[in-house]
Amino acid sequence: MRLRNFSEEDPVGLRFTRAADYGVRAMMHIGSLSDDGVALKDDIAAAQHIPPSFTAKILRKLVKAGLLRSARGVNGGFHLGKPASQISLLDIVEGVEGPIHLTECAPDPEHCALAHDCPVSTVWLEVQRQMTGLLGATTLDALLSAPRKNKRAVYTIQR
Repeated sequence: MRLRNFSEEDPVGLRFTRAADYGVRAMMHIGSLSDDGVALKDDIAAAQHIPPSFTAKILRKLVKAGLLRSARGVNGGFHLGKPASQISLLDIVEGVEGPIHLTECAPDPEHCALAHDCPVSTVWLEVQRQMTGLLGATTLDALLSAPRKNKRAVYTIQR
């Protein structure tokens, strides 16, 4: 995941990239299909409001990560590469973006020249640990089965 700084005019500080967000949305769409259902790239793009060319790029990354399978031909399309209960948000985000690194020193402060005398490095490491822990513990299956209110999932984070 690449966390992005936005301009002062933008009220958002750090956030996931669009690619990560689109990857999660595509996986939710595909995961919501019946067990033998397949999704077409253009259907995913239209349903999730993702630009079609960007959808293709994201789906290729998710296939390469083993989270999706693709098939060509008349009955072709995309389907989950493994059960939704075995796919975490961390898998999806890292499948699209690569390993999450909150800062240059996280998750490995040994490669930071300032880590030996940096009072904030332990905070960054803990934030990194908790964020990846939560993403890793949140499965696609849990999100798909979460009750919805006004078309939004109501998901409770357990501590």
